[in-house]
Amino acid sequence: MAHKDSKQADGKAEAKRAKEKLQLGDRRRLHLTGRVARDPYEPEPAITNMMMDARYLRQSASLVQDALQKGFDVLQLANGDIVTTGTKTIVYQYTWDEDRGKLVRMKLEPKKRPTDAPLEDADVEEREEEDA
Repeated sequence: MAHKDSKQADGKAEAKRAKEKLQLGDRRRLHLTGRVARDPYEPEPAITNMMMDARYLRQSASLVQDALQKGFDVLQLANGDIVTTGTKTIVYQYTWDEDRGKLVRMKLEPKKRPTDAPLEDADVEEREEEDA
């Protein structure tokens, strides 16, 4: 047993000398147990959760793309808000009215947007009749 005690004492002495040689203080110990002191749990900010949401990403990407195609300036804020700015062109057409002796603004027909839905047979027949 005396032999074991002397080996343990020698091992401790070697460790102490190695520690002094490296000049490691107690505060620089490595935690090998995996039990590292952690900061208290902080939940992720809502913005991180929102940016990870596929629905938000799809909708915001679509909105940004549409705005850019229209020539708008787009700003996506840190909180997830999207601001678009642009100008709208308004067209007025005037014609000369000889009876009144002045320019009169004409009423323009609104532009018809193409429908996304496919035309049914009845709609095609109506358009053919209008063209004839």
